[in-house]
Amino acid sequence: MIREVNYNGTIIKYNLTTKRVKNINLRIKPDCTVEVSANYRVSKKYIDSFVIKKGDFILKAFEEFNKKTSVQKAPKYSEDEFRTYVFDKFTDTYNLFTEYKIKKPQLKFRKMKSRWGSCNYVKFIITINTNLIYCTKEQIDYVLIHEFSHLIVPNHSKDFYNIVSHYCPEYKRIKKEMAGILI
Repeated sequence: MIREVNYNGTIIKYNLTTKRVKNINLRIKPDCTVEVSANYRVSKKYIDSFVIKKGDFILKAFEEFNKKTSVQKAPKYSEDEFRTYVFDKFTDTYNLFTEYKIKKPQLKFRKMKSRWGSCNYVKFIITINTNLIYCTKEQIDYVLIHEFSHLIVPNHSKDFYNIVSHYCPEYKRIKKEMAGILI
């Protein structure tokens, strides 16, 4: 059931679901829809006041989601520039990893929803998300180093991150910048 409240002159619409829960739960999705679930015994008036109390939090979340989506809208490169850069950087990254004496993996491109890249260390295939076209070269470089590191250590252990940090000392900052901007 769609409901709306007035928070300091701003109308906040939310979808209310009643079910067997102990607490009132509020979730804000990346498309700026507000989902509230509450026990069926809780009055609508009380739920409305709960949403109003969370007004600052909701509006800040809307602002953050809108910032992230506005950053994502324009690709930083043409399709050709992107693929050329990734192919060149792929070879450069492979050359960085020569001390591990690994064979050169196959490179694939695919649109992915939840990750920037993947590594099949058994078949030696690195797949890069085509949505990296929205990222900086530094971020693309980090993803390549991250995936190449999986050819050495196939998990996210301390050893893995030691390799990543060796080749990309700023990886924590870059990873943080990329968090939440997946298209």
